[in-house]
Amino acid sequence: MSNTSTNILCDQCGLPYGRSGKGRGGVTQVKRGVELHFCCYGCSFTHSLTGEKGEGGVASMFLVRLGFSAFLSMNIMILSWVMYAGKWAWLGIEPEVIPAMNMLLFVLSTPIMILVGYPFFKNAISEIRRYRLSMDTLIALGSLAAYGYSTYEVFTGGTALYFDTGTMVIVLVTAGRYLEATAKIRTSTALHSLLELRPGVARVIRLGEEKEVQTADISVGEIVKVLPGERNALDGIIVEGRTSANESFLTGESLPVAKEPGAKVFAATINGEGAILVRTTAIESRTLHAQFVGLMEEAQRTRSPIQLLVDRISFIFIPAVIGLAAATLIGWMVFGTMTAAVLHALTVLVVSCPCALGIGTPLATTIAIARAAEEGILIRSTAILEKLSSVDTVVFDKTGTLTGGKFIVASVAPHVGAPDDLISMAASLENNSEHLIGKAILSYAEERNISRAECRDVSAIPGRGIRGEAKIDGHWKKVIVGNRKLLTESGSEVNIEMSEPAVEGTGTLFVACDGVVHGVIHISDTLRPDAISTAATLLGKNIRVGILSGDSQAIVDSLASQLHPRFSLGELLPNEKVDELRKLRSEGKIVMMVGDGINDAPALSTADVGVALGSATDLTKENADVTIIGTQLAKIPWLLSLGEKTYRIIQWNLFWAFIYNIAGIVLAALGFLDPIIAACAMIASSVFIIINSRRLSALQ
Repeated sequence: MSNTSTNILCDQCGLPYGRSGKGRGGVTQVKRGVELHFCCYGCSFTHSLTGEKGEGGVASMFLVRLGFSAFLSMNIMILSWVMYAGKWAWLGIEPEVIPAMNMLLFVLSTPIMILVGYPFFKNAISEIRRYRLSMDTLIALGSLAAYGYSTYEVFTGGTALYFDTGTMVIVLVTAGRYLEATAKIRTSTALHSLLELRPGVARVIRLGEEKEVQTADISVGEIVKVLPGERNALDGIIVEGRTSANESFLTGESLPVAKEPGAKVFAATINGEGAILVRTTAIESRTLHAQFVGLMEEAQRTRSPIQLLVDRISFIFIPAVIGLAAATLIGWMVFGTMTAAVLHALTVLVVSCPCALGIGTPLATTIAIARAAEEGILIRSTAILEKLSSVDTVVFDKTGTLTGGKFIVASVAPHVGAPDDLISMAASLENNSEHLIGKAILSYAEERNISRAECRDVSAIPGRGIRGEAKIDGHWKKVIVGNRKLLTESGSEVNIEMSEPAVEGTGTLFVACDGVVHGVIHISDTLRPDAISTAATLLGKNIRVGILSGDSQAIVDSLASQLHPRFSLGELLPNEKVDELRKLRSEGKIVMMVGDGINDAPALSTADVGVALGSATDLTKENADVTIIGTQLAKIPWLLSLGEKTYRIIQWNLFWAFIYNIAGIVLAALGFLDPIIAACAMIASSVFIIINSRRLSALQ
């Protein structure tokens, strides 16, 4: 058998299909020509009834088991009440019938233990084999102890029966698992909804003909036709047509965005009123939509530090509970009766089941990640949620992050030659750059029909500028476009006086040719609409705000006068940004870095929490812990509030779980609880934590 079978998952619950595929713990069905795989007959039967799978399948599986076990357990409870209360005589039942009624209790309880309790017993055995103990171990011990002791009593003529306790533990735990599964459905539903947004087929223009092709078979560079009202199949650039696009699932912004030739469109977004032709820029698995889904799946698989701590505590807690149950059994045997000893030891096992402890952290983080996704915020791991709760310093990059990223040429001041010659040299080099400032110069040149020269050996220097060789008047000349530092490092003397003063809030680019400075170009940029309010909100929360930028200190200072950050540093190279962040962290600060440029990637990796805006490059997103789809800076304070509230809810969940377990164990050991009340208290604890965690869904 090939190794691929080991990766087959159950089509109902998502658990492994079997150790070696069919015939080894797996069940298969063929439905409408499709082969389905199930890890057990229970999942196979449940799927036959409900047809659901995934998280919905898990919930339906627990619901089917709950309905089956509840029906039988109600009869068990009624019969047990008759026996406990001595009402059998009042109901006209002869004493000779009592053994038959005891046997009936055994018959009714056995299917619950086998069919409904089997998953708990199986998990417990698996854990014990690996020298680990889990909450399923306590469930198995509690229910099997009650069932086993009662079975012994039935077949030896005894009357101390606890079938009701053994079965009710299974029923109530199943009810708790059902509630937990339904609480998780919201996240999985959001994920499945995202997957369903992507079209399975698209119209591709091949050899002049329009063909419907599976999205997975479309390559980069092909032309796809998208009609009004359809969803875009892949990421791409419009080559023909004008329209608008609904990108709400990515950005959270409900208003349509105007699109024209040259504009980017993204997979799963809705095309508006116009038919368009799109040249694809990514295959199906590399689209922004696919990255969105991948990040959500990755976040759900991770375990946070606090959850790992809970796991370590549980590893100690469960053996301690078993020891306490044994001590309770021995103590009551010495100072009480055997019946009381079994009853109270059983109660200790039941009440100590750490279900609430087990779901307190993962349920809250799962709901929080889903809520963030609804706002267009992708959180890479659950560990980040805990870090967000303690962030006390937020550092912003400037260009494209705090500023709108829309640059214009404010003025041109030539020192040698005409203004158009200066722009021509700069545009020739910037034609090989993706930097936003370079695009502004190119746009300025195109508007004025300024020609560009042929270039070679062009290289961008992050935080400095760009250099290369341009063919001017038939000769190759070394051209540099950048800040004063780049020209100084390159041996050019920057000693010219500007023909006009720099406009406030602009950047100064020097243009040099063969070591001679030919003039300066002033570039202007503007703040994003929500930059000032975002900074004010953060400062109002006593969070330090800072700016680290590669632009000149004068521009950064101009920006700082509007945002009032605690610190603002300019003319920084990528490694210098990293040094500044390390310095902040060495001072004990918990730092969030927000950026969008490729030169921000090292800084995002260095910060405690790296946040990339949706306009960020792929490399930047790979180095970010959080990606905000879109450019709304106002989501930064919201993200921090989500982290704070999530951590508070986790703390309350764990506090309640520990207090419940400690109090319950003490009361059970002293004989103040019986197993049924303990089981009810256990499920009540889990319900409290589920309700408490669901509060995150309402965060505005």
